[in-house]
Order: sequence, then structure tokens, then C-alpha cells
Amino acid sequence: MGTSAFHGSDDVVPMLALRTPFLSALFVFFSVQVSVISVNCARWNQRRTSSIAATSEPLSKLCIPFSQEAVASANLTKAEESILPELCYRPDLAPSLSGTEGDRGIPIGVECTPFQWCDSYDHCTTVCERGSVVVNPSLQKAIATQLELSRRLPLCYASLIGTHNSGISLADGYGNLDLTYQHYFRWISWLASDAYLQTNNQYLSLTDQMNLGVRIVELDTHFFDGDLRIAHCGGFHSALDRLVTALNVLAKLLHHPIQWDSETIGCQPSLSSIPAAEQRTLLTAMQELADWLAMPQNQQEFLIVFFDDQMDLAAWDMVPALLNLTLSVFPLETIFTPPELLLIGGIWPSMDELVARGKRVMFVSGADYGLAMNTVIFTKDGTVCGWREPPLRHFVGEPICSVETNGTFPADGATLSGELYRVTTCELQYGPMNCDFVWGATNEPLLDEVSLPEVTRCGLNSPSPDSLTPERAAAMIWTWADGHPYNPYVDLSQPAQLWTMLQDVLRSSFGGADTKAECGAISTRDGRWRALKCSRSIPTACRGPAGEWQLATGLRGSCLPGYSWQVPHHAKENMQLQMLLKSKAGPPVEAAWLPTQGPDWNITWPPSAA
Repeated sequence: MGTSAFHGSDDVVPMLALRTPFLSALFVFFSVQVSVISVNCARWNQRRTSSIAATSEPLSKLCIPFSQEAVASANLTKAEESILPELCYRPDLAPSLSGTEGDRGIPIGVECTPFQWCDSYDHCTTVCERGSVVVNPSLQKAIATQLELSRRLPLCYASLIGTHNSGISLADGYGNLDLTYQHYFRWISWLASDAYLQTNNQYLSLTDQMNLGVRIVELDTHFFDGDLRIAHCGGFHSALDRLVTALNVLAKLLHHPIQWDSETIGCQPSLSSIPAAEQRTLLTAMQELADWLAMPQNQQEFLIVFFDDQMDLAAWDMVPALLNLTLSVFPLETIFTPPELLLIGGIWPSMDELVARGKRVMFVSGADYGLAMNTVIFTKDGTVCGWREPPLRHFVGEPICSVETNGTFPADGATLSGELYRVTTCELQYGPMNCDFVWGATNEPLLDEVSLPEVTRCGLNSPSPDSLTPERAAAMIWTWADGHPYNPYVDLSQPAQLWTMLQDVLRSSFGGADTKAECGAISTRDGRWRALKCSRSIPTACRGPAGEWQLATGLRGSCLPGYSWQVPHHAKENMQLQMLLKSKAGPPVEAAWLPTQGPDWNITWPPSAA
């Protein structure tokens, strides 16, 4: 590998130990890209707060401008020369793209198998090995319960966890060099020394995201470097024109004849501090999804794959390539397609019904390519349950539970009303420019551990946050409370299980009392489900045909005619049942029985609901 250098004054001869001209130019891109930034940010797992600094430490003898010789050899225009006062070299800070980012890729509190992701220049970050993130049994059970309920509902009424820019993950190298580039920020005269950069939306692999309950996967799909790839790019245009000018000035000063425009920024070079050619191909991402669906434990699962793409695929005649790639990974008979929806009258089935027909996946495109794609891929806008993506700031919580309309989104925006609302938030940071490159704006409000519980309780179809972890996934649970349900036999061998179960039966039969909590109930306090002793004196939750609730006293599981003993079908029904418990006249009611009990805690469905 070669080196690249430029010369400063006669007294100082700075050397940039950048491995290749391309990587050197890439370094320049990120230095200037983020040089308009100043943000003080907490780590990924906390709500970020930003502080904008107009300047960093003042220029001093340590900040040396480019020499007249370097400027003359760059052959700059007058407009480009005007950028020069903003650029300087700090000889006290020796940049290097070698080394490691340490364990930054493993979020705090996440247990997994560490794995070194390294780029072609041996710059590495320790991340979680694909599929190795530990999910505790209680969270696993809650995720499985909510997915079981969602699979039974028509797709337009299902609640499915998603993630924002699912494929832009540090587990696959996106953001690998963020901390390295932060080191370079102090070379920019207007940039605060503590400026923060984050260019990866996720930390965990697609496999681990799906293991945490994600069923709407977003793949940012673009064509560059001769292939369809996952990249966070395009669509910035004039917002970055000044930055692009500065980038090109630095490229000239470094004698790298590379030009960028705002349309290709983020693809080539990468916007995610990863060499452009090392950004993941769409093929490998799709194969990871297919491999996960093929696992024995996932045979009942159904995925929605959202291509966040742009019309440039049509302009470059790449839509056939997208279709061919899709069909090379997923056989057509496993894909639910637009023509099949028309054949069943345009009425959306449930995921259980689709899986029963052999369907495992459906694809949705953010761009409408017309007849070129609609034999296989749905268009997002208007064709998939009225798919809409309102901002989180328009959300109104309980008891209203709606996405407030301001003229942008028609209808009243009530959750679980047959419209599919997917809400995303973004935690990428570029200083005073937020994820949308808006100067002086923050990314708040965010879908995080604080906001997700209320959004989830209201039944929003697809809350899709950045930085998914087991803790953040747990914030989207509305069924089982943490640590529930209780299974006293789960860690025992089969003979020990049988012996322990026999002892419990004998003690219960002859002792006249429950020995363990083995019946499920919904708690009045927080609406979460818990395991209680079956002898408790609490009412039974009875559901009417329209989803209305009644509390019945007497024998556990007994309901009046016209009502049946059922669990809430979705989060909004669960909230309404809790509100009934809270409003019940007379002595306070602590909980109500639900039709689930140990040791397996499967849901018992009445014949009419099965």
C-alpha cells in the first residue's frame, strides 16, 4: 500500500498516513461533511441531546494553513479559494486510519459473542457475531406471544416491530470509522473538538434484529460500483452543495482528482464511514433473510421487506436486476404478490393465512416503477393498507391513540383502524445538522425506551427505531411483564421435570392450596400479563364479538352468553381492558384472568376465535 502526503510551510512538513488515494479522499469527505457540525451526544442507548457550538478552540500556532505552494499547485478557482480560511492542519494531531474502534459495536448491556469486523485496511470494530445476541426467556416468550396475536389479524391491523434502515448496521461495517473521523474533526477550524459523529442506524445484524421480533425490515437499496448494494445515500442535493465544494477543494489540495456531487454522496464514497466497495450487497442481505426464514423454529414466520430505493434504479434500467435478484433468493411461490392480492378481491389476509398458502415474504418498494415491478413488488404509497409514515411528533397517546393530522396525512389517523402507520426516527448525528441534514435541528423526539411503551400500547402498526437492542425491544412489549410467565421446570432435565410436576400435583391435591403461580392474568396497574396463583379471587376477562370487554365473577374462565374468554387481540384492546379494570366500581380489582396457564403458557382460543 502506498502513502499520500502534502507539504505545509518550510518549518513543518506534515504527512498524512492515509493508505490509498481513495481512502484519503474519503477521509476528507467525512472531515468536511461533519465540519459543519457541533453536537454533544450521549451514547446510542440514551436519548441524545445536542449542543451547537459556533466555533471550536480558536486558531492558534497549532493550526497551520496550507502553504502557498500547495494552494498554487491545486489550481483553485476564486470560489474555491474562499474556502481555504476554514481549513487548517494540526501538526499536534497525527491522523491514522489504522487500529481498532474497540468494543464500541457492542451496545451497553448486550450479551453476545464478540466478533471483529475489519475493512480491507485492517481497521476493525468489535461487534456482535451474527445471531449471537442473548435474549432472555421472558422476553422471548413475550415476543412470541405478540407475534402469535399479530399473525392472526388481517395484515392491515397487525402490529409488527420494525427498524429504521435495518441494513445500515455496525455489525456489517457501517460506521466502522466513525471514531477515527471524530479524531480528525479538530483539523477543521470551525468544528468543536468534541463534535459527535454516528453514521450507523443499527448495531445488530439483521438476524439478531429478527430474533428480537422485527418483521418489517428496511433495506436501503442503491446501484453503484457495479452492483445493487445497501447504502444510506442519495437525495441530499443542494443542502450539501457548500460541503461538496469544500470537499473538492480538499481533494485538489491533496492532489486527488476525485469529484463528488450531492446526488452520489453517501453511495460512492460511503456516507457511513466504510469504503464504498465494502458496503454490503443486496444479495447477501436478502440471503440472510432467507436463511433466517428457513430455520426450523421460524417456519410460521412472515416477513415484510421494504426497499427504501429511488427512481434512479429506473433511470439506470436496474429494476429488472432488482426483480431477478429477488427471485434468485426467494422462489416466486413463497412471495405474496400484487396480482395475488387482486385475485382475493383486494382484501388483505392475515399472516397465518398467507403462511398456510406457502407465502413467507412480501416486498414493498418506496419508489413506484410501474409495470416493471408490480408483478412481484408492492408500491408503498396507497397500495399496502394505505401505508403512511407520519413523524413521531404527530403521535397522540392514550386514550386518543392517533397520528395527529396536519393536512399532510388524511383521515383522522386513529391507530389500528385499517391504515398501516410506520413511524421511524433517526439517531444519526452530523453536528448542528441532524439526520435530515437540517442545520440547528435535533433528531428528537425519538423512539426509545421512554417513548416506545406508550406508542406500543396504542397499537401503532410498526414503530421502527434506530439502535435496536434487547432493552429497546422490551420497551415494545405489551403482553408479559418482565420475568413472567413463570415456568418452574424450564431449567430441569426431562426426568426431573416429571418428578417435580408430580410433586406439585400431589401437594396441590392434598395440601388444598396452590404451590406456584401457574395462571395468567392482566394487571390493573400497568396492563401487563403476569403469572398468579390459580386460587386468587379475581374476575375473568370476557371479550365480546366487537372487541368490547366485560368482567365476569365466579368460576375462572366463565363468561356470560355472547362473550368468550379470550386474550386481547392487540395492544389497543389490551389497553381498553386495563381501562375497564381501573374504572370498575366498588373495591379495587387487582387483575383479571386470561386464558393462558403453565407450564407451556400457550393461549387457549375458543372455537369461534380459533
